[in-house]
Amino acid sequence: MKKILKFLKCKDIDEVVSKIKSYEINEELSQFKELMTTISKGNIGKKDLTTVKGKTELLNYLRSDIGFKNLEEFKVIYLSSSNRLLGEETLFRGTIDRSVVYPRLIVERALKYATKGIIFAHNHPSGSLTPSRKDIELTTELKELLEVIDIKLLDHIILGEGDYFSFYDNGLIEH
Repeated sequence: MKKILKFLKCKDIDEVVSKIKSYEINEELSQFKELMTTISKGNIGKKDLTTVKGKTELLNYLRSDIGFKNLEEFKVIYLSSSNRLLGEETLFRGTIDRSVVYPRLIVERALKYATKGIIFAHNHPSGSLTPSRKDIELTTELKELLEVIDIKLLDHIILGEGDYFSFYDNGLIEH
């Protein structure tokens, strides 16, 4: 957050919101404004995300957590069968264009949380929303591995350039 404030040359989040309000808002700025307003009101944070009620709430949370990072991070969200948050953690950190993901650790952590559903999310600091061949292969491998232990991979979301790519929305994951 401090990096964003410094980049925008603002002393606090209220000044950011004020600056955004003064511009002609297009869709991208509108989404950014919504995110900044949510953050400034304190309505988003790890302790506040107790259920995943919808994609907008999830995306706002993910953008605030890993969306603006300079290095790639891979986050796992563990959910109950009713989508109650059981836990979430950034399991892997990498470089500007890759991170190493260990399937065994994901399975160990999923069993620890006794999860029924998982959402993966990672950022692309380059801004590209296109999943790499490795992203697609890893997602397929993890989905198959999790199915063996009765855990459903609900989505894999890539964040970049103020937008996102959803494997589920784009037909790369089926339920």
